[in-house]
Amino acid sequence: MILALLLVAVGLAVYAAVCAFVAHRFTTARRIAPVDGAGAATPSTAVTMPSRGRHITLHGWYLPAMQGGAAVVFVHGKDACRGSELRAPTFELARAHVAAGISVLMIDLRGHGASTRARMTYGAAEKLDVLGAVDWLSAQGHRRVGVLGASMGAASALLAAADDAVVEAVVADSAFAHFGTMIERQFRHLSGLPSFFVPGALALGRCLTGQRLAEVSPLAAAARLIGRPLLVVHSQGDRFVSVDDAVAIAGAAAAECWITDSDGHIGSFAAAPALYAERVVSFFSQHLCDTEAA
Repeated sequence: MILALLLVAVGLAVYAAVCAFVAHRFTTARRIAPVDGAGAATPSTAVTMPSRGRHITLHGWYLPAMQGGAAVVFVHGKDACRGSELRAPTFELARAHVAAGISVLMIDLRGHGASTRARMTYGAAEKLDVLGAVDWLSAQGHRRVGVLGASMGAASALLAAADDAVVEAVVADSAFAHFGTMIERQFRHLSGLPSFFVPGALALGRCLTGQRLAEVSPLAAAARLIGRPLLVVHSQGDRFVSVDDAVAIAGAAAAECWITDSDGHIGSFAAAPALYAERVVSFFSQHLCDTEAA
């Protein structure tokens, strides 16, 4: 009896230790130093701003166009940074926005790039970074602001827009529909461990972050954006986040869904950067600039 109890105790201790390791790993970003590639033709200004509601300092690059005109925040995903939001350098995309009269603010989310160290919450807290960036643009006189987000950045953008209508238009590229479902689907691939570690890892993830990560749902956020301009973008060949997630998000918001003939997670821009820029700049011009001019 004592031996059996001892074995159970050891087993639980091992389970907890493994779950703690996984939770730590999944909530810790790999920092990449941003490299400014804006160039003299479209200079960028290094700026800092607070995240909304918390003592987090965000670092970014600001590429101004028209004073008081429309602006767009570029938001990267996990383990990325400003300037490489779409798994490829995005300065040409930023320049295309500026040429259309739309200012651009590229930011490092918390825990990434040069911003304050913090754990990842897959959008639950990062949405405050997006809103902090929008607040900063509003303080610069920009009256209409949109957000372009990729993967976790897209989830953060959707959650931020659902919380505050100050985000007037969103392009969500490669967003997952529901974090709990995604991590269950990808857990063995990401960790090499069986799925029975998922509940424990999520529980300890909540202890580390203060967030119920399993409940992070860009899909539910999208349902609150009906009537708000939303373009959902996804690669047909994305094997990490299913294209079904994009279809569900677009359906929930009655939004436009652009499924590209490309491979890989966040693969649309790298596959056809000129087409991507044309489509995205046109979207923001239509929904931020035309209304403003009217």
